[in-house]
Amino acid sequence: MKKLFYILLFFLPVVVSAQFNLYKDSPLEYAWKYVGNAGFSAGEAVGESLAFSPSGQPYVAYTDWENFGRATVMKFDGTNWVNVGNAGFSQERAIYTSLAFSPNDSLPYVAYQDIGPSSDFGYATVMKFDGANWVNVGNPGFSEGLIGYTNLAFSPSGQLYMAFIDFMNNIGTTVMKFDGTNWVNVGNAGFSSYAADYISLAFNTDGQPYVAYMDSWNANKATAMTFDGTHWVNVGIRVSH
Repeated sequence: MKKLFYILLFFLPVVVSAQFNLYKDSPLEYAWKYVGNAGFSAGEAVGESLAFSPSGQPYVAYTDWENFGRATVMKFDGTNWVNVGNAGFSQERAIYTSLAFSPNDSLPYVAYQDIGPSSDFGYATVMKFDGANWVNVGNPGFSEGLIGYTNLAFSPSGQLYMAFIDFMNNIGTTVMKFDGTNWVNVGNAGFSSYAADYISLAFNTDGQPYVAYMDSWNANKATAMTFDGTHWVNVGIRVSH
């Protein structure tokens, strides 16, 4: 019995140490913490869009009410959040900002609803930061009509796409891509059955675009569609309303 006691006494520190390390390596050890200072924007920021550069640096785009509702993009330099180009760089108010990075040139691109001085709605505009200035990608206000809720994404090959709510086409979903000179429709404009909201755009590994959205035609339930090369088609069974 005494021998067994000494054996247990020998292994006790090992067991305690293992339990302590297990606790240290558990998720309880980790917590959410600030990246830079909390409240780092100069003024009220609305509709933030967060993205990482290919090098892993976080960027955020938002509607900047310190600069009359224009677009601002900031990045975290490891210590502080700093402006990327000028704050409030868009010509007019920018709502529904969407930020993405090109896999080809690693530059940040931002899409938004470009609102004029005497309107509450606007057209689609995309800009990129060329290393010194924010410049237009194609024509500003290139959409056929008024839009809402933009979502910007690059295909695996590096082609730029944008999805948005299209007020000109039954408040449906429209996807456009930049062909190097102009923005052109991908399939029909307003291809969703009726009003869509909260649109999300992504690509599979083959470069096929997919969109998901809140489908008002179906009691505001989720619907996903993909472009088969000719038409936008439902992904899975779409439950009718």
